[in-house]
Amino acid sequence: MPLSKKTFTKRYYLFLLLLAILLVAATLRSPMTSVGPLIPLYRGELGASNTMVGLVNTLPLLTFGIFSPFVPKISRKYGMEMTLLIAMIILSFGIFIRASGGINLLLFGTLLMGMAIAVGNILMPGLIKSSFPYRIGLMTGLYSVSMNVFGALASGISVPIASISGFDWRNAMQIWSFLSILAVVVLLLRLPISRSSRKKVFAEVKDQPSQAIFKSKIAWAITFFMGLQSLIPNSLFTWLPDILLTKGFNESEAGWFIAICQAGLIPATFIVPILADKMQNQRLIGFGSGLLFFVGVLGIAFTSSHIIIGFLILTGIGAGAAFSLSMMFFVLRTNTIAESAQLSSMAQSIGYIIAAAGPLFLGTISEMTGGWTVPFIILLTAALCIAFLGDIAGRNQKIFSESADTPAN
Repeated sequence: MPLSKKTFTKRYYLFLLLLAILLVAATLRSPMTSVGPLIPLYRGELGASNTMVGLVNTLPLLTFGIFSPFVPKISRKYGMEMTLLIAMIILSFGIFIRASGGINLLLFGTLLMGMAIAVGNILMPGLIKSSFPYRIGLMTGLYSVSMNVFGALASGISVPIASISGFDWRNAMQIWSFLSILAVVVLLLRLPISRSSRKKVFAEVKDQPSQAIFKSKIAWAITFFMGLQSLIPNSLFTWLPDILLTKGFNESEAGWFIAICQAGLIPATFIVPILADKMQNQRLIGFGSGLLFFVGVLGIAFTSSHIIIGFLILTGIGAGAAFSLSMMFFVLRTNTIAESAQLSSMAQSIGYIIAAAGPLFLGTISEMTGGWTVPFIILLTAALCIAFLGDIAGRNQKIFSESADTPAN
């Protein structure tokens, strides 16, 4: 039986929405993860120091922290899909121009890229919740897989792309703009329906956290947990190529090793939210994610053979578990949507600023000390802090009723 025009149109726009979600998700990691493996290739040509290279990888995180609180306000004015469309246009431009000149253009393009990705980070969960209220788990899973698969792929194939005859590191960076350009095309095709619906996000809550949240021990534990769990993988994705080169691996191997590390995130991002939702408290997961980080980083520091792959996978699993758990905390430690949004705003703004210090600070320390011993000690300390903070944040308490709730055993 042929479909009616109304049914066909509805399915057509639904398909476009699903495609848009997958494409936007694919752009949220790949532009950043493609840079790390290329550092040994572009650093010499641009005359960039370790501090400057660290700044290139710090800028997106810093932008996330500073720009994220403004995204809901922009979305309320223009609608979620229109805001995402503008962000994807800016992202395409930023990815392309960052590899078109010298270090100043690289920094400017990276800044634009960070602003655009911040929009996606904030709006995508709201778009999924409003568009697929009965399929949130499935859509969040697909969203996470797309984000992490393309993030890992970008790490693995950037150096091989740069090695193709007629190509160089500039082309290897610019090629990832094709994902955001495809997202722009799909969002443009959805304009007739998106302009009529104008989905908004967080319309009923404040843009900034209330003062009371800053008095909550649980909220601060979640905030620092969020920041440190982002600091470790982003620092590793920046400097792991250099670290691996000192261990005798080549640039191509370094790129694939980073991809393997990121591949460890994928199963954890599926399993951990399901487990966390079913448990009375999440202290074990929070503490365990810190220990996985610790063992993984320790192995990376002391291993110079291909056994290092196992430690990279452990680090990836720890990163996936910690990131997923930090997202779950926004729901599990609050009573209302308003509280959840306030906690998310606080944790992501302050947390990403903390994470932004990682690549820049560790690169500077490495340059000053002439090696990676001190940076590894800092990362191992951060891993232990994640375990400690995960134990606190994992308690069965709400951020605005800590004294009234009884902590779970």
